[in-house]
Amino acid sequence: MFFKRRTIDALSVLFAFLAIACVGARAVPAQEPSSYFPGASLLPESVLSQCVDLPDASDSLDVQSIVRAANLSALPVAPYRGRVFGYGIASWGSQEAQNRTIDRGGFDVGSFGGALGQDWTLTDYFIWGYGVQGTQTNVDAKNSGSYDSRIDSVAGFLRMSVFDALWRVELLYGGARNTTKQTKIGSGAANKFDATEWFFESEFGARFDRGYTRIEPRANFRILSLVEPQKAERFVVSNERPEEFSEASYRMKIGSRFSWEYATAFGVVTPYISADWSHEFGSRYIYTIGDQAPIPVAYRQGSHKMARDKLDLCAGLDYALRDTFDVYIRYDVEIAKEYADYLFFAGFNKKF
Repeated sequence: MFFKRRTIDALSVLFAFLAIACVGARAVPAQEPSSYFPGASLLPESVLSQCVDLPDASDSLDVQSIVRAANLSALPVAPYRGRVFGYGIASWGSQEAQNRTIDRGGFDVGSFGGALGQDWTLTDYFIWGYGVQGTQTNVDAKNSGSYDSRIDSVAGFLRMSVFDALWRVELLYGGARNTTKQTKIGSGAANKFDATEWFFESEFGARFDRGYTRIEPRANFRILSLVEPQKAERFVVSNERPEEFSEASYRMKIGSRFSWEYATAFGVVTPYISADWSHEFGSRYIYTIGDQAPIPVAYRQGSHKMARDKLDLCAGLDYALRDTFDVYIRYDVEIAKEYADYLFFAGFNKKF
């Protein structure tokens, strides 16, 4: 019943968001979708550099009308060598009880943070970048005999993208230091330790244009390793000597993004939706904040286990401003058995 209710609520918000985005655009559809840098899943997008000569203002033609009705992929859309990007994320979710034991009584989780980075265009078909992300995550147990956790995470990452007009390959590599503070609900006893997180992610995507709709199927594979010291979760194993936790997640995700582009006087408005299915081949003890977040934040709580299969739904809006900024927002819903997570994501690209 919980799963069904959360699914209905999530879908309602998702489609309401998309409807507002499409109605609010109020612009003429571009004749063909404009070209974007790849990175819809791993990092924010940006418009590809293309130029064309426009009529002078002194000409008798209405330049404003030309811009609104033109194919934006042929307009001068910010030729640049690189960009500075930044984004903020906010996530909240809930895991239902999996049995009657103290350490599997369910929990609520919330997270917020942001990132700054930079990437460079080395050639017309290759970009690389780097950045840092900071987040704070709070895990609140639903069982009064368990414990609450706070995880402060600082992550650094490198990314690379090779692409052509119809395909792209992206690589993401990074690590994080997660400082965890645990507080037992009943006694207030505290425990603190540092954990190490490593991740590598690769994604292959393609692009097909059908009228005003762009279809972008993708396949993603992520390896994530989480290492915690022996004193982690000493509250749960009170009668045993805690052992170091060192396991890895091997997550595969396949799905597609569907977008529609609208030309305005200043750039391109792109509302979109996406749907992905993911499967976990490795450790089920490792949870991450929003599987659609650019940089994963890993944690675990007692002996809870994440379901192996999850459904990810997303609705978003990109606004590419020629020669200045790209801005974007999106809302993600992640649904699994006895689990649901929601992610709000907003950011910008400053091109130079």
